[in-house]
Amino acid sequence: MSFKDTLKEKIKQNLNRKFIGKILALAAKKPVLYLFTRTLKSVSDKHLNSVSIKSFYKAYSKKSQVAYGSLFLPYEMFYSLGLSPFLPEVLAGFTAGMGIADKTLAAATKNWYSQDLCTFHRSASGAVEMDLFPKPKFIICTNLACDAAQKSFYIYSKKYNIENNFYLIDVPYDYSNKSIDYLSRQIKEVCYDIAKKTGKDLDLNKFKNIIKNSNKFRHWAKKANDIRKDLTAYPPNYNGLNFILPFHGLAGTKDAVILYKNMYKELKKYIGKKENIQHKKILWLHLKPYYSNDIFKLMQEGNCRVAFEEINYVYWPELDPSRPFRSLAKKMLSHYLRGPIDNRIKTIHKMAEEYKIDAAIIFSHWGCRQNNAGARIIKDSLKNRNIPTLVLDGDCVDKNNYSKGQFRTRIQGFIEMLG
Repeated sequence: MSFKDTLKEKIKQNLNRKFIGKILALAAKKPVLYLFTRTLKSVSDKHLNSVSIKSFYKAYSKKSQVAYGSLFLPYEMFYSLGLSPFLPEVLAGFTAGMGIADKTLAAATKNWYSQDLCTFHRSASGAVEMDLFPKPKFIICTNLACDAAQKSFYIYSKKYNIENNFYLIDVPYDYSNKSIDYLSRQIKEVCYDIAKKTGKDLDLNKFKNIIKNSNKFRHWAKKANDIRKDLTAYPPNYNGLNFILPFHGLAGTKDAVILYKNMYKELKKYIGKKENIQHKKILWLHLKPYYSNDIFKLMQEGNCRVAFEEINYVYWPELDPSRPFRSLAKKMLSHYLRGPIDNRIKTIHKMAEEYKIDAAIIFSHWGCRQNNAGARIIKDSLKNRNIPTLVLDGDCVDKNNYSKGQFRTRIQGFIEMLG
């Protein structure tokens, strides 16, 4: 059994918050972290695992003030306030990877969470009910893209008796100067209110430096994305869908800068390398199942490769360190999931063109209303561009909704259709 599997088994056998904290404290030590990552073949994957473990450990340790945050927030504000971000939605993916989602989902059902709720949020809610996550001092969420976060996160605030420390950031439907003013005021008010409650002044110089770090991260993320436009070969086991935590939750940190700089350097070594077989280039829309599955193995066998993932698209402009609140408002308003579905379609078409996409796969995750409702519209828009699209109905978290035979049939049929 590998070192990683051993840690997973220990957590499964001792499923409680204190034990998880102890395991993370052990895993975050340099010698153990080295053992943990040495078996990984991709350099960027090594850094991903390293920064993820350090981020989780910091949240579970008693040395920092934890704040829960939903996925599409600008996490630069968290680091500027000296908070340790914890993303329940992202950790729900880890519950699937750890093999404990059955228990967290059962706990959610026992506590009357609706069965039609996105399983990212159901699993996270179950983990909260089981007291597996670190206790937050603040909870911040946004209505950007997802309506489940604002509801489940408010329930968390009641459970932890911190309703006065629950903040909902409302993102307007349209992009305009009026919307930027409205959103930047909210971000500013939240930051100053949290600073007041923590007994500290908001350090604007620190905020500026974090914005500068965010711009460096953006720079290297764009360079890594750009180099993928010409790649025909990739590092072993490289999967861009694994990088959702650093792309969002580490924005503004030096760790994110180092990670994406190393990713760029690693990918650059593969420029000009060719594999024996020319792969069909696939654009992956939405997320992936985080439990063990054969999807990408089947694609590889069918000479198909994910050339790019929608979730890794750098959608925001460079930020202005001298105007942090307004910059973060622009970042949120620039997201392609904000506003009408036309915004997302235009972005998808741009990616399809830039990465010379042969086909697309939309993973239609159970309970994700904004993604599932738009799947047919997106598929038709790509059809008009002669890009075949497979809408793959499934579940990112609950392995019980994964039918191996059905997925094999659908993926193989799609690959055959591509020729």
